[in-house]
Amino acid sequence: MLFSCSATSKYNIKITAPQLQSDTVYLGRYFMGNVRTLDSLVLDKGIGEFKGKESLKEGIYVLYLSDGSYVDMLVGSDQTINVKLDTLNMPYNVVFSKAGQTEDFYKFSMLYFGSQKKAREIGGAITPNTPEAERNAAIEQIKALENDVITQREAYIKKYDDGMMGVFLKGYQMVEPPECTLPDDCSNPDSARMAFYYAFFRDHFFDNINLSDERSYYVPFIRQRIDTYLNKVLAQRYDSIIPQAINLVEKSRGSDSTFHIMADYVLAYATNYDLPGFLDMRHIMGIDNLIVELADRYYLNGEAFWADSALISKIQKKADKIRYCQIGKPAQNIALADADGVYKPIYDMAGTKYTVLVFYEPDCGHCQQRLPKVAEYYKQFNDSPDVKVLAVCMTDDKQAWQKFIKEYNTGNLINLWDPERTSEYWKYYDTSETPMILVMDSDKNILVRNIEPEVLNYFK
Repeated sequence: MLFSCSATSKYNIKITAPQLQSDTVYLGRYFMGNVRTLDSLVLDKGIGEFKGKESLKEGIYVLYLSDGSYVDMLVGSDQTINVKLDTLNMPYNVVFSKAGQTEDFYKFSMLYFGSQKKAREIGGAITPNTPEAERNAAIEQIKALENDVITQREAYIKKYDDGMMGVFLKGYQMVEPPECTLPDDCSNPDSARMAFYYAFFRDHFFDNINLSDERSYYVPFIRQRIDTYLNKVLAQRYDSIIPQAINLVEKSRGSDSTFHIMADYVLAYATNYDLPGFLDMRHIMGIDNLIVELADRYYLNGEAFWADSALISKIQKKADKIRYCQIGKPAQNIALADADGVYKPIYDMAGTKYTVLVFYEPDCGHCQQRLPKVAEYYKQFNDSPDVKVLAVCMTDDKQAWQKFIKEYNTGNLINLWDPERTSEYWKYYDTSETPMILVMDSDKNILVRNIEPEVLNYFK
């Protein structure tokens, strides 16, 4: 008795392309904003099949040709799909059959793109000289097109609420804020309104996307949505971003796969900010605190089950490098010595408003350039208790230290060192790059770290 391959296949996507004979067709899938190629086939007289013994993950897929033409295809629970390609006019005139969600996804896509194209044509015909009546009529036409798309979208969401079509359409739809109502005696309504909408989008930006549903990550827009949230919706401050980044990971914990995807994404986001060369991102001082948070919550306690020993080791090193010198956290009160060898805690030498702590090496070219600038900054304070600058030489060669002070005119700084190496300053302060310049506030909390000397002029 003979059995067809398709009878035992979990998915079967039959391709018919009359214009092609032996061309190659590729099957890809969206994942976190990118298309990953999963399979390819060479057509035989314009016919071929993608099939497999395990079901495809539900999501938005792509059928594409070597010339770059493509069409998006929804794969839902029904994975027997017939596709007839018009290869001369892709993605138009494609015919999907057998799988209802797949057919309706394509129909809606064509409706949406057709509506957008028509709206652009109508809008493009409006000029400054267009009579008001014609202008208003054009605006009404555009609104009608938009309403038609909305009506169809809502109908499909109702029809496929729990299906892949529902996941896609609900996720694509941006959340709408409620009306902001303020009391009549509000003294600053503009600021209050801005604060209201900021709080709304901070807390509800992903209301239409279930981050614990793996299907949500196999759509074209998910990466852009997450990036927009972290980089534009949230206030670009470390203490605004980090709690919400952790919240994204927590929202993803509905399954192992979604937890893995989101935790690794947020880790990549955090480490990108920490890499040398990402200077355009480093303006968010303290964002690398997120590395410590992720390490302690997920990666160093075994919860990130997918992380191998090599990754864990890298994360451990990155986290430990800044663990004790995080922005917003108290600086470690290490004891350092003066030229006479007398050790004293740095808190005892601190300024009443600001304390600048500088770690440097005598033979470091960057230190030789920057320490004189730090000394010049400090001259404006004379003997004021408000600001103190502690310059820590990272050598046990006293002669080299004293020579540096004399040659680079840094004698006005509070010059310190640790010849006995009892303070373990390298453990508590990130001295992997020198000079390392750090500023503390009056409570000894770290305000900034790894800055250029010019930034010190903000602290007076």
